[in-house]
Amino acid sequence: MYTPGGSAATSFTGWGTVLSAGAAVLVSLAGVSPYPPLVAPLVLAGLAVAFAAAWVVASYRATARSRDPLAKPYRESRRRNRALRYVFGFGVAVATAAAFMTVFTIDSGYGRETERLERAGYDEYEVPVVRLAGDPVFHEGDDDHDPYYTTDLVLRIPYASGPRDVTVRGMYTRFKAPVAGRTKVGAYFAPRDPEVPVVENGRRDTPWSYLIVFAFWGAPWTLIAGGILAGSIDTDDVHWLRRFEPEVHLPALGILLLGLVLLLPVALGFEVAGHDRLPALLAALTPALAFTWLVKRG
Repeated sequence: MYTPGGSAATSFTGWGTVLSAGAAVLVSLAGVSPYPPLVAPLVLAGLAVAFAAAWVVASYRATARSRDPLAKPYRESRRRNRALRYVFGFGVAVATAAAFMTVFTIDSGYGRETERLERAGYDEYEVPVVRLAGDPVFHEGDDDHDPYYTTDLVLRIPYASGPRDVTVRGMYTRFKAPVAGRTKVGAYFAPRDPEVPVVENGRRDTPWSYLIVFAFWGAPWTLIAGGILAGSIDTDDVHWLRRFEPEVHLPALGILLLGLVLLLPVALGFEVAGHDRLPALLAALTPALAFTWLVKRG
């Protein structure tokens, strides 16, 4: 067991590790990098790894000084920081959620295509029906769906270069059959790019789609889990965990580094043995595993 030792360097590198790792988690959840490569989270995660390595080195140096027989006896003088229990508790819960959400990162090719379409103004627009290109087909409603018609329609699309009539197959209208010259329907197209097909349902997934779902369903459970973890942590135990002990901290840091490596296939957009999402799913377990190790061995 190493004699506790601390210094300005251990405090700086320790908080640098926590803050840069926390920033990586937050920018990941915020979708700052919408598709691979996830540059912002990777840079911050790399910074956290560098700070963690520096903290280990600084801790070894501080420990060596504290064991020097000519040095002054080490006396713990820092006050217990009650906020640390919340940093650990909510940090583990939010990091787990961020790693899990990485599983749903959109493909880089899909992301680049979506950005190209957005630059061309791609969205859903209400456009008039010029004429019917087929007979309306009626569909009965049920408890979950209203009655509707599907019809091949000729739509007038207001492109930036001038309006064009485009035939779209199987357009959907609720309750009533479409009437030429009177009915308007919603269609997806790009006003500045006539080469993009006109479709009825062309909604494209974005990181915000998953974040909205997470905000309503995942965030409350994440906060509950964080509160439970923070409430179960003793302030004194967390305080002493700030003092480096190789047999306690190195395995925990190794587990977290393994989690970061497992996230790389999704973050950089490549596959390992035909998988990229599965490693990210396994990475979601590593924050809790590292925390469990610290609690059991600390």
